[in-house]
Amino acid sequence: MKKITAMLLALAMVLSLAVTALAEDPRNITIGLWWDIYYDSNDESWEDNEAATGKETDLMRFDNVKNIEDAYGVTYEFQNLTYAGVQDSVNNSILAGEPDCDVYMVELGWGVPAVMNGYAMDLRDVLDPDDPLLTHNDTVMNYVALESGAVSLLTVNGAEDQVAATYPLAFNLQMIEEANLEDPRELAARGEWTWDKFREYCIALTKDNDGDGVTDVYGYGAWITDCLPYWYMSNGTTLASTPKENLSSVEMGETLKFLQDLWLTDKAAYPLPAENGWDVCRWLYRDKKVAFTTTAAWIMANYDDYNWDGKAETTLDFDMVFVDYPIGPHGNAETNATKIAAGSFYFIPVGIENPKLVYDVFRAYQNWYHDDTALRDDPEELEWWYTTTSDKLDLQEWNFEIMKKMGEKTVVDFAGTVLEQMPLVEFINGDLTPAQLQEEYKQVVQDTLDQIFGA
Repeated sequence: MKKITAMLLALAMVLSLAVTALAEDPRNITIGLWWDIYYDSNDESWEDNEAATGKETDLMRFDNVKNIEDAYGVTYEFQNLTYAGVQDSVNNSILAGEPDCDVYMVELGWGVPAVMNGYAMDLRDVLDPDDPLLTHNDTVMNYVALESGAVSLLTVNGAEDQVAATYPLAFNLQMIEEANLEDPRELAARGEWTWDKFREYCIALTKDNDGDGVTDVYGYGAWITDCLPYWYMSNGTTLASTPKENLSSVEMGETLKFLQDLWLTDKAAYPLPAENGWDVCRWLYRDKKVAFTTTAAWIMANYDDYNWDGKAETTLDFDMVFVDYPIGPHGNAETNATKIAAGSFYFIPVGIENPKLVYDVFRAYQNWYHDDTALRDDPEELEWWYTTTSDKLDLQEWNFEIMKKMGEKTVVDFAGTVLEQMPLVEFINGDLTPAQLQEEYKQVVQDTLDQIFGA
């Protein structure tokens, strides 16, 4: 009896020590990234985030930390490793079998190779088969669909995440009205907004206002690497979405010919500058030099076009209205991709303890709004996205909805990595035909994809 009592006492002491240790040293889940994010277990007040103003959502985000700690018995923190530091940690610590972090923020350019090389956990092996993430039906999280089928690269749901990194087609409303042309939005609604119709509009809107033989206004103007992806997506294709190059496709050939004709044959697009092309082309619309342009909210905010922050000395005296890209001969308005996946993605590395717990904690952090998507997507929370594109409420709402719709059909396409290796300005100027560009650079595209996908 004494032996049994002694054993029970010893067991009780062990359990007591274990519980005490757990209470004193909860697991600390770390998220490695390259900028500061709030809030985590190290923050003591909502005021630790200098950008916070104390509104309800700031308090909810801060209170969510305690909710997570209590619900899961953990602490968590964001570690700013720097951009290069995240890459080094991914490439070295995971390979060594001891990841520095439980979650990593990555970009697609090196996030996809990490998945292909087996560095990232496939959440199909972690989550229950009926978990809504696996069917793209989760309110909070989503994932990038890869050819392998792996559920590894995570994205965050929400209106702001949808509209971010969208590059809509925009037009000067007053120019359209003065030319007695039908509003492109009406054409799009009737399914009549096509490449041919757009080309017709651009030719009609290209003008020499003072008769001096110099074109003063062009129908379209944009930097070629900014706009090309949206034109080939409007023709139902992509450039570098799979391990096999698609530059040589019929759809891509049609896109290249369409754009070269617009610039070279019709002379209805603003000539591409030899120097500072990005800066010149991105601001053409502000000087009324083009009727249509490919733009973005951040571009319009840069010069405070519509005084969104109340600090602008002047604002534009005309309206820029967003519209769907016209549909190409192989395009389909219902199925065309309209946004290239960009920004921040996350994965859970192989080799960590209890990946299910890590995923649950990370999801709970993102779900500060407790599944109330109306709160998450409240226009007041997203005010910047509305007020940068117009000073009129109806156009603010319209432009936001166009960006949101674009974000609903996102595709992985390593266009940025590929296009910078191609002589696109020379092509637009007629130094190469579409067929020549396709033939001469398809292997360049393939070599780049081989590096990305680890072929």
